Amino acid sequence: MIMMRKHSLLGEATDAGFLGASAVALWFLVHDSLRGRPLLTPSVLGQLFLLGNPHPVTSSIDFGAMIMYTVVHFIAFLLFGLLLASVFRHCVEQAVARFAVLVLFAVFEFCFYVVINVVSTEVGALFPLWTVAGANLLAAIVMGAYFWLRYPELKQVLHDEPLGA
Repeated sequence: MIMMRKHSLLGEATDAGFLGASAVALWFLVHDSLRGRPLLTPSVLGQLFLLGNPHPVTSSIDFGAMIMYTVVHFIAFLLFGLLLASVFRHCVEQAVARFAVLVLFAVFEFCFYVVINVVSTEVGALFPLWTVAGANLLAAIVMGAYFWLRYPELKQVLHDEPLGA
């Protein structure tokens, strides 16, 4: 079965990466706003990862750090989108590619949370597991749905494939 290429690899990567990054950004914008501190998350993460401050300011927003982190956040998702788009192109023909997608999403789900807690337990306390897992799960669902819609022939392969094959 030949997969139809409706977009270029870069087009699919860009679409998926933008959707995933936007989902996470929106999740934390809502989360921060409900706590009365909109944009706190990208400000803190920018201070921590890009400015090297292990004790970031949480009482105010560092707009420079927030903007830098937002740019890096979207670039990271575009790269992850490129990886996913590359793997999804093989999912119809190769069962190992379907397994690889599951592994990629699982690693994606927990990687950020582990990195934050290794780098700074103080900052890790600002991001309970449910917030990070919720954001990453939302991004995985949005990105997965995008590829599910891009490759309708994958539905048929999964339907026809015997369990455990």
